[in-house]
Amino acid sequence: MTPSAPLRLALVAAAIGAVWGVALPWLGRCPMIVRHVTAMESRDVNPAAMYYTELDRLPLRPSWIEDRVVLWP
Repeated sequence: MTPSAPLRLALVAAAIGAVWGVALPWLGRCPMIVRHVTAMESRDVNPAAMYYTELDRLPLRPSWIEDRVVLWP
């Protein structure tokens, strides 16, 4: 038996609300994210509004990533 359309809508809205209101704020307090945001702000890059024009301010990729990542030919 499938749930009715209003119930499905309510479940989807609750799931989105849980991710937006609980999971993302929790993730934003993780030490790894805090370090990244602090590093970006120290370079005058707003991590909430990054554009491709600001990519030159970001640190270069480490060599171990270059060895593992296959770019399009």
